Amino acid sequence: MPRRAANGLGTVVKRKDGRYQAAVYVLTTGGETERKYVYGRTWDEANDKRVEMLENNRKGVPSISSNMKLGDYLDYWLENIVQVERGPSTYSGYEIVVRRYIKKHLGEKRLNALTPAHVRRFIAKLRKEKTVLGKPLSDRYVQNVFETLRSALTSAVRRDELIGRNVARLVETPARGDFDVTPMDETAARAFIKAATEHWLNALWLILVTTGLRKGEVLGLAWSDIDLETGAFKVRRTVQRVRGKLLFGKTKTKKSTRTLYLGKVCLAALARHREATAERLTSPLNPAAGQPDDLIFVTSTGRVVEPRNVNTMLKRVLKNAELEQARVHDLRHTAATLLLVDGATIREVMEQLGHASYTTTANIYGHVLDEAKRRNASRMDRLASDY
Repeated sequence: MPRRAANGLGTVVKRKDGRYQAAVYVLTTGGETERKYVYGRTWDEANDKRVEMLENNRKGVPSISSNMKLGDYLDYWLENIVQVERGPSTYSGYEIVVRRYIKKHLGEKRLNALTPAHVRRFIAKLRKEKTVLGKPLSDRYVQNVFETLRSALTSAVRRDELIGRNVARLVETPARGDFDVTPMDETAARAFIKAATEHWLNALWLILVTTGLRKGEVLGLAWSDIDLETGAFKVRRTVQRVRGKLLFGKTKTKKSTRTLYLGKVCLAALARHREATAERLTSPLNPAAGQPDDLIFVTSTGRVVEPRNVNTMLKRVLKNAELEQARVHDLRHTAATLLLVDGATIREVMEQLGHASYTTTANIYGHVLDEAKRRNASRMDRLASDY
């Protein structure tokens, strides 16, 4: 006999195949209710799933099914997983990719009917797509769109157990193309550091070019994040302007939340910066919403430095140093490249930069290792030529 719950709370019954089946009326992503079935190898397993669906009903969170449209699942994934677990900038980027490209071509496909062939045809269509400016999508962006789809389907497999396989993993990842990496060499980096000495954000430039932090990460640093005696500091937040709003949030990935160390030069610059900031602050203060009370890099009104203004200020510093113009992100590339040239391993640089995987770092900076290998060959060639 099935063990019945109270009216409206669903039932759990044993099937002829030996599995247990639970049925509950649940809220759908469209705001309606429908009867949903879940299964388990034991009564307790099926009942746990029944209780989870009822809890979703109580919270107003939709329970999802394997035959729902991919577009509906992507909406659910964005709102209930990406927005909860990732930073606002990541969410915004994923939302644009889903809305403009994935839902356009695959949104009407049923989640449990999606095939590798569908994904391959989708990639082919992406290569013919245009940006809002009318330019073809870059190889890198095509891969980003594909990886967004793959990430969502991974969630459908592992988290929600809606489908048995991720069909995107059966499709070869689109070629990413060459990375646009334009780091400074050591001579240029020294010239940059010298030119930045007199700038009021000298400490910020030093941290960027010596640690490889992202712009949002360095702007999100607070004094309470740094041990000024040991140089240890925690990267645990980022600040970005997303769709016109200045937002403080979590770091880009779990790997991005990390502990690093500052050298003596950076620590001395921070000490000077702290004194100068105290002298510059005016009253009343005007901090941004969600801003830590002890943020390091603030204007004279105590407000976080505007991320877009950092780009403008960098142009002036580079001009004063008589160096070619570069992006703030190129300072991150510079730190990574100089570390590798000095003998750091890819693994060490991966941890320093907070990349999610070894492969990401190797793909971006593999050319640096190739150059090191050529230098090693030249060294050994000189050794051999002495005999």
